[in-house]
Amino acid sequence: METPHFLSGSQLKWIAIFAMLLDHTAKIISFQPSLAMSLPFTSEPDPLAESLQAIFPVFILIGRLAFPIFCFLLVEGFLHTSNTKRYLVRLALFALISEVPYDLAFSHQLIDLRSQNVFFTLLIGLIVIIGLKKLATRSMATTILSLGLIGTGIFLAEWLHTDYGGWIGVLLIVVLYLFRDFRLLKCLLGAIILLQNSLFGPIAFFLIYFYNGKRGKQWKYFFYWFYPVHLFVLTSIQQFLIMPYFN
Repeated sequence: METPHFLSGSQLKWIAIFAMLLDHTAKIISFQPSLAMSLPFTSEPDPLAESLQAIFPVFILIGRLAFPIFCFLLVEGFLHTSNTKRYLVRLALFALISEVPYDLAFSHQLIDLRSQNVFFTLLIGLIVIIGLKKLATRSMATTILSLGLIGTGIFLAEWLHTDYGGWIGVLLIVVLYLFRDFRLLKCLLGAIILLQNSLFGPIAFFLIYFYNGKRGKQWKYFFYWFYPVHLFVLTSIQQFLIMPYFN
């Protein structure tokens, strides 16, 4: 009996977006100062702040689903794009656009070179699999070059301290590309790679396994813009609403 596949690319994107939003909400919106402080004119801690702070670890757990889905969709996008160069330029552009909101959100600095946003991880992974496609002819020379390319991509992501880095992010993209025609195997190998980061993240591959190969309704630029915009909005809420209220 054939396994049913019922999730489109668009549906997977929405799941990843929702998981990422929960994760970043928990990491950026902090009520920690309020737990040791009282509400105005009372001696009691803020119950809403306590409740939200208690549920945030669950948000972070769910957030682990986002990255592997985005990596899978990156590979699918590369396999089906009609213009690889445009795809590459678009990722590079949004990596640059997203860096300031990312740094403001996670290090409270305008520019912080100690870590880079996830678009840089996806960009490096894309460059590596573009190279692997060009080296598809099987020979000793191309095998050595392919391994060198993969190693360079992993090193570059680790050196730049991109989100999820090389040993998780770039390696995951490479595995999803190399084993693209083996649905179960790529999901198992992807899950093993994700175990470096989380015990919950591999669950994303249950969703990926049921991908039906269809793009679904496309909101292409919405998904690109969502990343920097939601980081900026969450940071603004934290800095201009929550912090002034409790201080």
